[in-house]
Amino acid sequence: MLRTTTGVLSRLTINETKTTGSAFALEFVRWRRKPRWLPVAKSKLFRVPERKQQNADEKAELMRLHNNYKLQMRSLRQYLREEVLRLNVTTTADHIVLTPEQEEAEFQRCMQENEAWNQKIAVERNERLQRELEEKAVEIRQRLEAARIREEERLERADEVVRREIELSKSFITRDKLDAAIEQALANPVDYNFSLDLKGNIYRGRNTVPGGKGTPTLGGANEIEVQQTLKASN
Repeated sequence: MLRTTTGVLSRLTINETKTTGSAFALEFVRWRRKPRWLPVAKSKLFRVPERKQQNADEKAELMRLHNNYKLQMRSLRQYLREEVLRLNVTTTADHIVLTPEQEEAEFQRCMQENEAWNQKIAVERNERLQRELEEKAVEIRQRLEAARIREEERLERADEVVRREIELSKSFITRDKLDAAIEQALANPVDYNFSLDLKGNIYRGRNTVPGGKGTPTLGGANEIEVQQTLKASN
């Protein structure tokens, strides 16, 4: 659809359109369907749409469902209406029949029943709190006992460490024993070097040769002895 804002588009020529483009504005609008304000087309002015024929069985089934729905909704509305009327009549009758003395008696009865419920709940609550208190006390005693045992074990381990350090301290080289320890080390040198031959014989010492000092008397080296020697050398 072509719409003009000046209303003079029909009186303008092509040349005028090219030369005087600023005298009017064009706006192109696309409609998905015919606008509401346009009349019926002449080709469809007197057209009467054909009514589709419905299947008789389908029509009967739809009518049956419709009637059932209407009947159920009507019954439901009638039931609710009667229920509301009954409640209104009952409430009004109670207010009319009950006297102030009866209302006071009913109130006192409700208060007594409420008081009985409160007392029962209070007894149950006290029993529960007492039971929880006892369970908490037992748990606390168990935790204290476990803490005491852990502390005793820790002290025992500490005493063991102290005793072991005291025993080791007897062999410590102090300032007074330093000269004697040096003299003893120089007098008794220890050589952890050894060698093996193809037969597994052990030759202890750095300068030991076969047949000389340090040669083993038994052929073959003991595996346990070899392992001990390796551990000592490390």
